[in-house]
Amino acid sequence: MTAEKNILYAPWRKKYFAREATAKSKTTKDCMFCNVKKIDYDLMILEGNTAYIQANKYPYGTGHIMVIPKRHINSIADLTTLERKEIFNLLDLSVYALDLYLKPDGYNVGCSVGKVAGESVMHFHFHVLPRFEGDIGWTKLSGFDVCSIAPVELSSELKSIISKNKLEKKFDVK
Repeated sequence: MTAEKNILYAPWRKKYFAREATAKSKTTKDCMFCNVKKIDYDLMILEGNTAYIQANKYPYGTGHIMVIPKRHINSIADLTTLERKEIFNLLDLSVYALDLYLKPDGYNVGCSVGKVAGESVMHFHFHVLPRFEGDIGWTKLSGFDVCSIAPVELSSELKSIISKNKLEKKFDVK
């Protein structure tokens, strides 16, 4: 077996990570997270006053969602107190809703700030990535089964769970 066969990759993401795509996200006008014409509302799960939850159009794994501030910033230090509160409430809500829907074994929750850290869209945001026993780990590959959910289906299911369980109220969003 060649080393290449041990590498898992998502070739459809290449265009998304291209330098041109990264450069284009540096301004509000071109940013896919704050330009109203570029936001994919089919992937929007919940919109708060200062931030929103969206299914990742290019997911790393099943259930991958993001919490994104509406204001175009590029650092956690630039968040206002209100943005910080709502973002962390939305992160809590995201994990709670994903627990109800997918029942994962754990989560990776985090953000990349700066190109060298892996940021491909120059707009500060958090990733919420459900993890399952035996899936692909960050540092190693092991035996696993592939399971996947289309981002639009994920968005629809989580909207329903949030509404049915009155999670906006529970997590003080809006």
